[in-house]
Order: sequence, then C-alpha cells, then structure tokens
Amino acid sequence: MNMAKPVIVLTVICIVCSALLGATYTATAPLIAASEKAASDAAMIEVVPGATAFTEIPLEMEGVLAAAKDDGGLGYAFKVQDKGFGGAYTIMVGIGADGKITGAKLLDNSETPGLGSKTGSPDFIQRFVGVESSGVEGVQAITGATISSNAFKRCVQTAYTAFESVNA
Repeated sequence: MNMAKPVIVLTVICIVCSALLGATYTATAPLIAASEKAASDAAMIEVVPGATAFTEIPLEMEGVLAAAKDDGGLGYAFKVQDKGFGGAYTIMVGIGADGKITGAKLLDNSETPGLGSKTGSPDFIQRFVGVESSGVEGVQAITGATISSNAFKRCVQTAYTAFESVNA
C-alpha cells in the first residue's frame, strides 16, 4: 500500500493538469483564431493599397494558404508559404488587377535574426513593388541572406501562379 499512494496521487495530479490544459486550449482557441484572422485581414489591406474588403477564393494549390479578391476590383491577396533557412516562411503578397505586385508583408519566419529576418524590411519588400511575374528573379537578394531572399522570391512566384489560375 505504501507504493500505491504516491502513484495514485501523481495520477490524479496528471489528470487534473491535463484537464486544465485542455480547458485552457478550448477557451483560447477561438480567440487565437480570431486574432490570426484579424492579422491576416489587416495584412491583405496593407498589401493591396486602397482595398477595404475581400472575398475569399477557394484555391487548393501547394504553398498557397489563402487567396482573396478585393471587392472593389483593385487586386488579389495571397498568403503563401515556402521553406526558408530556419523553417516555414510565410508572406502575404498583393497583386493588382494589372498583374503587378502592389505590396508584400512578411508574416512569419524562423530566419536568423539580423540576417534572414531582413527580408521583412521595407527596403527589401519595396524591391518587388511594381514588378511583374517575369521580373521577380531579377530582384537582388540581401547579402548574407540568400536562402531567405530566395524563399521570399519563391513565395512571390507561388502567388503569381495562384494569380494566373484565379485571373484566367
């Protein structure tokens, strides 16, 4: 009986902790989802200047996490993901109705701080604004962050592929 009591106590503690963890997840999951949606909506508005509302486009394409069309006809926003140096690399790309990039925003990455994370800087992103699909490869990479820069370029190319499929 001396061995059973500690085992029972530890089992009860584990069950209580697991139940509390599950309850916390259940309570916070909708809040986290709403926060992520709000951030995604704000990023769409940021990458398609002048846009105020978007309609989601159902699109199943590798690397495309979400696609939406501006209700005013200004363009499209694509949330795309590729592999960077440190892991998943996610950006939002805006493409105008004319087929030119209207903006981009780095949403999530695990790149090296101070190097790969520079691909989220306004200076780097500005290199893409106004560029058409054929000009993406000509955008100069950031020195020391070639893998991250190339991940950004691949994301933009994926967005163009998605644009071509929804704009056909």
